Amino acid sequence: MRAMSSSAVWTFDDFQPGLVLGRPAIALDALRLAHWTAIYGSSSATPDRLPSGLLVAAMMESYLRAVQPRPPGNIHARQGLKFSGTAKPGEELRAEVACIGKELSRERRWVTFGVTLRCGIQNVLSGEIQTIWAR
Repeated sequence: MRAMSSSAVWTFDDFQPGLVLGRPAIALDALRLAHWTAIYGSSSATPDRLPSGLLVAAMMESYLRAVQPRPPGNIHARQGLKFSGTAKPGEELRAEVACIGKELSRERRWVTFGVTLRCGIQNVLSGEIQTIWAR
């Protein structure tokens, strides 16, 4: 994690491939599931499995919590997902958010983040988020 003040906005120069940016925890509690159901309607969750979209939302929340404050004007260019397990209502996910790459191409600052969600020792979701960084 970086040793900058918490109010300093992340810039392209701050990112280094391999740098772990944060390890937030995401509770898959009844309140989170109720919010999900209120937004998306009847949940496809079962006692054994959560909706995959809720896991994607947890991945994005982990990224947003780990990489802040962000400058205005960033562009979420693409993401990739690989589901490799399941999580149940009531469990807790542990995320790891890292910079896995960056490049300057045609005057655009591309930053690629890797996000892994684990439930216990099992990987549940691995994702990449590629962003055009504003500054």
